[in-house]
Amino acid sequence: MSLLKNLVIIGLFVSVYVAVSPAFASSELSKNEYEVTGGKILSYKTTSKYRVAENCQKECSRKSKCEAFSINTKGSYCVLYTSIRSIQPKKGAFTSIRSEFN
Repeated sequence: MSLLKNLVIIGLFVSVYVAVSPAFASSELSKNEYEVTGGKILSYKTTSKYRVAENCQKECSRKSKCEAFSINTKGSYCVLYTSIRSIQPKKGAFTSIRSEFN
């Protein structure tokens, strides 16, 4: 139950910040420094196109099984997830759950 509570708290934090700052996902990734550390991976996207959170989000939106995505700006990769079990703080990462961007 605490995992669900943590996800809700993180989701609320991210939702409020996104509402306050429209350019958040593309220009200020360091403000949301969380990464999925447990979950079922749908796919990895490693091309330069997916170094931008907006493109990673669009790819997740196109796939009906995608429930969340994480983008690592330092390693330049995007990971799409069908399910998530845990999220941890990580410098240089950005995570969003599907319900936050639909």
